[in-house]
Amino acid sequence: MNLSTDRPLKRQIMQVAEPYTLVQARHGWMLANPSDFYIGKAMLEYGEYAEIEGQFLSQLFVRPGAVVEVGANVGTHTVALARQAAQQRREMFAFEPQPFIFQNLCANLALNGITNVRAWPWACGAKAETVYFSSPDYNAPGNFGGVSMHASPANQDIAIPCVRLDDVLADHPVGLIKIDVEGFELHTLHGAVNLLAASRPVLYLENDRDDKSQALIEWLWSQDYRLWWHIPQLFNPANFFGIQENIYGNAASFNMLALPREADIPVIGLPEVTDATYHPHQEGAS
Repeated sequence: MNLSTDRPLKRQIMQVAEPYTLVQARHGWMLANPSDFYIGKAMLEYGEYAEIEGQFLSQLFVRPGAVVEVGANVGTHTVALARQAAQQRREMFAFEPQPFIFQNLCANLALNGITNVRAWPWACGAKAETVYFSSPDYNAPGNFGGVSMHASPANQDIAIPCVRLDDVLADHPVGLIKIDVEGFELHTLHGAVNLLAASRPVLYLENDRDDKSQALIEWLWSQDYRLWWHIPQLFNPANFFGIQENIYGNAASFNMLALPREADIPVIGLPEVTDATYHPHQEGAS
């Protein structure tokens, strides 16, 4: 098995059991669902997903301790982060609450021989409870990474255990936490107060909900973190398959880098968050 990140001479794709396709991607063999317009389709079209974001994440191993990914999805970032963590003798913990997506995540970890990751099928929130989500049809076109958890069940919802990071990782120093949980970010952080106080990890988290942005920013400031906007485009012109057709247009991820105020870590080229009421969406970014 060739795990080189050099561009392949020929795209290697194998049809397996529906709905999956196996593809030799930038970070290894990955099981992808082509019905997922963002992650699955990107893996098959470009051999990668959100690689600009992934390359930025690779620079954030600057604090000692484990790596934590909340909302790992199928592992497009997890595999690369786990390899980097293993080189530095770090553990990694990955959480993905959608059962169907979690199976895909575990398959990709196994396909690439990743042994330093503990993967759990749980949501992460402010308290130990049950949360719910409306399961999409994973065989029909959709955005399966856009599923949100909620506290009250509706008809046909799937129940998922929700845990506190403070409980699960109580005995583990943590250096980096990545959170992408579709508007549940602040709930996740509320369950990690002790962890943030003890380890003071670097945080990289999605902030794409205008109505929740101010509360998220102000809470992180209250924990003595400084924040910077990071808005990577989904399309990478230097993608693994060398495809120049951009099927995602100007679509980008709206994320924040959060660093402990006391940490002497230089940040170059990113705008610092200084106004909690401002969101880049206000400038018409997509």
